[in-house]
Amino acid sequence: MPTGFLVSPDLSHRAVTFELEHANEFLGGVTDDRVSVAFQEDGTTFAALYNPEAKARGAEPNPVASLGRNEAATGNSAFLADPTTAISGPVVFIGAEGQDIGLDDIERIRDGIRAVRTYREDNEDEYRYWRAAVLNLGRFDV
Repeated sequence: MPTGFLVSPDLSHRAVTFELEHANEFLGGVTDDRVSVAFQEDGTTFAALYNPEAKARGAEPNPVASLGRNEAATGNSAFLADPTTAISGPVVFIGAEGQDIGLDDIERIRDGIRAVRTYREDNEDEYRYWRAAVLNLGRFDV
């Protein structure tokens, strides 16, 4: 059973051990979707398991997963730049190939959580606009 790191949109988090086919217990639905994420520019990537239906159901955006997705895809961790690529709902981070993540990996993800907290506190209006855009986009097929 792999060990992953569960991060909720409210930034609460904890390590979890689970069978990959049972990840839906943490994500509230199907787990067929995974996306590559990164939290540092050294090329280390993780997989983020998430429920692709969460956004359409009005789930809160997950800024940590969204930050990591943008960093992995573009090398730019400015997650507010594109609300269309935001991930909503809880996310379980695991190794890039589905393996365990270790304490060093968890610390990288916690760095992402700290970055989001700081950004949210320092840029309340921009964060609120990004969140509203993600929620509104979830209501329509884009």
